[in-house]
Amino acid sequence: MTALNRKLKSGFPYDRCSLAWPRRPAIARSSYFVCFALPKLPHLKTYKTIDECLDMMLMRGMVIPDMDFARRMIERPGYYRLSAFYYPFRAFCEVPGEADKVRCDRFRDGTRFDDVVAFYLWDKRVPLEITDAIERIEIALRAAIVEVLGALNPQGHRDPRSYKPEIREPNEQGDVPIDLFASKLEEAFRRSKEEYAKHFKRRYSGSPPIWIEAGTWDWGNMAFILRYLNDRRKDEIAARIHPDLPRSVMESWVNALNDVRNDCAHHSRIWNKNLINSPGIPKGTTFAEFQHLRGRHAKGAAPTQKLYGALVVMAFLIKQFHRTRNGTSE
Repeated sequence: MTALNRKLKSGFPYDRCSLAWPRRPAIARSSYFVCFALPKLPHLKTYKTIDECLDMMLMRGMVIPDMDFARRMIERPGYYRLSAFYYPFRAFCEVPGEADKVRCDRFRDGTRFDDVVAFYLWDKRVPLEITDAIERIEIALRAAIVEVLGALNPQGHRDPRSYKPEIREPNEQGDVPIDLFASKLEEAFRRSKEEYAKHFKRRYSGSPPIWIEAGTWDWGNMAFILRYLNDRRKDEIAARIHPDLPRSVMESWVNALNDVRNDCAHHSRIWNKNLINSPGIPKGTTFAEFQHLRGRHAKGAAPTQKLYGALVVMAFLIKQFHRTRNGTSE
């Protein structure tokens, strides 16, 4: 360990490997900023075996009734992934000279390993439900795009007149976005093994119409179209969801759900996940189910920055897209 690392390690008032705070900080609070202005520290933590991780959890106060079961459970997702799910079970510790408590490595009294596992397994089930809902939304939104652009002409999604002028302007590399988009669509359709794609390629020449080619779109293709469409076409698509839905809010919803979709597809943690793109909140009393999302939590985070905001959007879209004969949602 370098002299700098030893100085910083001894200077901070809390060692994460210990279970208690020292009686008073080793350096004055007014000089904390000096530490954060220094170069980043190298990662010095060493690899720990599963048994060493279990010993550490026991030392910090977790109750583990069955060590063999705990060992098998850690082998599946890995200790680091599982550690995210015991975070809420960590105790709050007082910091000398500070009014607010912070989470330390000691677990709250009575914390059981089985509770952590149950939490982890719950987080595995949730993405299955979310994926089912997003699939319905994606297909319905794709159909709305097909109806709006297909009414213009069979190649409405390739027609530059459907989009804003910048889609025809070369980027820094000299590529024209609409040309790159069309090439990607051609390649995706050429590689498709779907029967409808094989049938079209056997019998027809040229590019397929939008109602056929849309079957090979991914979420990224759909997001690209909505990003560059001119305002008139966006308004028409938004109106198919709700007559008063602003196009800007619709776009924000598509971007937010894309984040959630990617997290589910890549098996990322869903619980307490921050969204990269927050969904917008439509104004007015027409959208009463969104008004509780306004404001901020005590710690300053907006509700729309968390997964919950995306779930509210999904529930609304499912209700709008999938109605039964009596007008209720499926």
